[in-house]
Amino acid sequence: MNGDMIARPMDPDVGPGRAPAPAAAVANGWARGTHGWRRSIVLLGAMAAVAFLGGCGGAGSDSPSATPPPVMSATPAPTSPSPGGASDARSFATPTFASTGPRSDARSWSSQPASESPRQSAPVRLVSIRSAPNVDNGVRYERLVLEFAGGAPGYQAQYVRSVVRPGSGAPLPLTGQATFEVVLTSATAHDDNGTSTLRTPPDGHGQSGLTSYAIAGDFEGSVHIGVGLTRVTGFRVIELTDPDRLALDFLF
Repeated sequence: MNGDMIARPMDPDVGPGRAPAPAAAVANGWARGTHGWRRSIVLLGAMAAVAFLGGCGGAGSDSPSATPPPVMSATPAPTSPSPGGASDARSFATPTFASTGPRSDARSWSSQPASESPRQSAPVRLVSIRSAPNVDNGVRYERLVLEFAGGAPGYQAQYVRSVVRPGSGAPLPLTGQATFEVVLTSATAHDDNGTSTLRTPPDGHGQSGLTSYAIAGDFEGSVHIGVGLTRVTGFRVIELTDPDRLALDFLF
């Protein structure tokens, strides 16, 4: 070996039989390796952030969930149809009221019994009984008016086979094919001396010829009145005041 030969250390990246890499290539490789590590670090950081947000998105968290909440529709859900075909949410039931009999409803007519309990313990006194034909909105009827002093009594009004006199049980003669009876409760037709309080006859006929009427008895706080009609027809009982009266109307 001549004096010009100098021993050089072996490059660890160059094996035997390989040419040493140029300095520029080594520099570029290092640069590419550095960028690769940076990209890996950024990617790992992003994945860690996603995992952290996913764990924090549970119930009770103020952070928004990765899954958007469902959108609520502004259109109300349909309701089940009612039996009449209309929606229950839009149908309003018309209030209905139970009938309390012809006495409280002046426009009701029926052939069924009607009754009312007395409102006071002291008996009232029957002072007049009279009859006359009437017309109301084209409806013709015969009105039997019972007038009282001291208030209005209770009553029971209905069609019967016959009217009998209380105490004796004798039938009351009436004109007509149908028989109607009114029993006034907590009422009398006489004063404390036993004298009649009636200012009108105790019997008579309707001016239209439709009815006949008569007092059948005044006994133990009840007054029985029979009415004869040409036929069974609808009736109503109306309470009137000033003075206190009961009006029994019978359709023609």
